[in-house]
Amino acid sequence: MRNPLRFFIELIQQPLWVSLWVLFLMLVNMASFAFWQEAIAQLILINFLASAMLMMGLYSRYGFTKILGLGHFPWIPLLAYVVTQIPAAEASFKRYLLVLSVSMGMSLVLDTIDVWNYFRSRARL
Repeated sequence: MRNPLRFFIELIQQPLWVSLWVLFLMLVNMASFAFWQEAIAQLILINFLASAMLMMGLYSRYGFTKILGLGHFPWIPLLAYVVTQIPAAEASFKRYLLVLSVSMGMSLVLDTIDVWNYFRSRARL
């Protein structure tokens, strides 16, 4: 088992775009604090923390591999819910939910590709 804190060391050793993308995703999710009075913002933060814990568990077991994309699995139902809430949101919260949704959607596409490639490479062994 790896020390989960090493995740951040290995993250900064990745190509710059990967480190910046992860930082951006973290900031977008943590920006939910700015809208804390909204129940969905609280749900976003709880989901983010649960995903982070899942990702640290995956990292501890498998290291910095493409299987880490499974750590965003909890985002799938959250994204579906957030998208349904965008029309009712107002002003800056609506913009936040749009940015969050696009970011999560893009990340989930990349995660799906990574996880698919991880299992496909394992099947060849």
